[in-house]
Amino acid sequence: MKKFFLVLFVFLFLNCQAQVLKGSVNEDYIPDGFYGTWGVISKLNDSNNPNLFNSQSKDIWVLSGYSNVLILENLQSGARSEIIIKTKEKDSLKFEREKVVKNNNKKTIYKETVEFILSGDRFRGFDNFVVEDWENNKLIKKNIAKYSVSGVRISGTNPN
Repeated sequence: MKKFFLVLFVFLFLNCQAQVLKGSVNEDYIPDGFYGTWGVISKLNDSNNPNLFNSQSKDIWVLSGYSNVLILENLQSGARSEIIIKTKEKDSLKFEREKVVKNNNKKTIYKETVEFILSGDRFRGFDNFVVEDWENNKLIKKNIAKYSVSGVRISGTNPN
């Protein structure tokens, strides 16, 4: 009888269910100084087809985000982008985007490479665009634009 109670005790109390703990490490890729509302001017420096691209633009951007996702909203146009930041540097943002638009045997690929460097309440950098037109898997046309970009903080907190 003692053995029966001992076996019952072992099965009831030593066969415990435990909840598995899960955790993760979250690393912020976006320097805090970029968050806020910015007045941004982009100027076309070079292009193989200047008629396709705007020579200059002035916009209001709201930059926010989390982890390695930068959210860029243009208040004037209503445009919103979520951009994955792949590299982390102290006071700079670097990212690439690509969008493919297909229409039957034709497609257009939009590529963008951006780098901004933060300096207090201002940032400067470049924005390079490439627009490729493809037909039947052959490149038909490639248009390139190189912009210089500068921004000044309108509102938001600068942690410096």
